[in-house]
Amino acid sequence: MSFYTSLTGLNSATAQLAVTANNIANVGTAGFKRSRADFGDIFSTSPLQKSSSNIGQGVSLKQVSQEFSQGNVSTSGNSLDLAITGDGFFPLKSPDGLQDVYTRNGSFTLNDQNNVVNSTGQRLMAASVDSSGKADLTNLSALIIPPKTSGQAVETTKIQLGLNLPADSSVINVDFNRANPATYN
Repeated sequence: MSFYTSLTGLNSATAQLAVTANNIANVGTAGFKRSRADFGDIFSTSPLQKSSSNIGQGVSLKQVSQEFSQGNVSTSGNSLDLAITGDGFFPLKSPDGLQDVYTRNGSFTLNDQNNVVNSTGQRLMAASVDSSGKADLTNLSALIIPPKTSGQAVETTKIQLGLNLPADSSVINVDFNRANPATYN
């Protein structure tokens, strides 16, 4: 029995190393949630015997669970990248529209139909908001950015002002200095 007990320990250690290797391999993956291996004791029982609680019969891998703790938030050059701080997930819909998917990976782009999608084409879902600012979370729809709302910014070269100045205000006779409010207030 001691050979079997030692073998269960080696198998469990192998499983733990595989989980750790997966965590290390995905350290640079956006939205990756690390895994944790959970182990348990093997108790000595037989179908023809009463149940006993003799520990020391070995160890087994009970489950590999995900840890959904907050990760690091970093900036990117993509204006559609999003991040969630605290609890929560981005709701997505599969490209065929049949499967709901949830992720914390906020790397998004636009597809040909101007849907906000992730790297596998799953569409980001959004809630509609009423006039009071309350979101309707029961009826999500694909987030679409109309083409006229995107583009390159153009610097303004001409401005026209129409304003009235108080007649009793004093004239400022010093050069403008943005660090000194007395030169413009």
